[in-house]
Amino acid sequence: MSIIQTFCQALGERDSYTGEHCKNVARLMAGFAEYAEFSAEDITLAYIVGIVHDVGKVSMPNHILNKPGRLTEAEFAIIKQHPDIGASLLAEVDGLEKVAEIVRFHHERFDGRGYGKGLAGHSIPFFSRMLSVCDTFDAMTSARCYRRTPLTVSQALAEIASCAGTQLDPSICECFIDFIRSFQERALP
Repeated sequence: MSIIQTFCQALGERDSYTGEHCKNVARLMAGFAEYAEFSAEDITLAYIVGIVHDVGKVSMPNHILNKPGRLTEAEFAIIKQHPDIGASLLAEVDGLEKVAEIVRFHHERFDGRGYGKGLAGHSIPFFSRMLSVCDTFDAMTSARCYRRTPLTVSQALAEIASCAGTQLDPSICECFIDFIRSFQERALP
């Protein structure tokens, strides 16, 4: 855990948004895994994957990482390297090989049009598909340097539903939407 905390601290020092985003995604992943009644081991794995999924961004130039506007094609090509960079960093740590594989494929798309290896459907590791949903939801519901006004939870869930089967795994989307709605219902007075 100390190695994971070091990765997170380094990332948070480079980019405070990404540091907070990773914490949010880790909480979403663990909560979602618990909701889906995963084993304690898998809930822990879900949390760890969420907290380190963007660690490869430590190597991204600041002017790209914090750019307020749309990235150029060349800049986006650099950003698209972060899953492989993160996976390579994580793979160097004994015991994090499975985490590294999940991180490597978290920007694949269910329809095969994502980045990484161009994997599609169930050839993408399950936890990578789950991470993609949680990552997308938090990105939409958080203020970003290129978008100051986040989507509401309802808007983000509608977008998740519309991306089911193309960008995101439809079964995971359905379960995630149920998870968020049940969480909202429990939070009501």
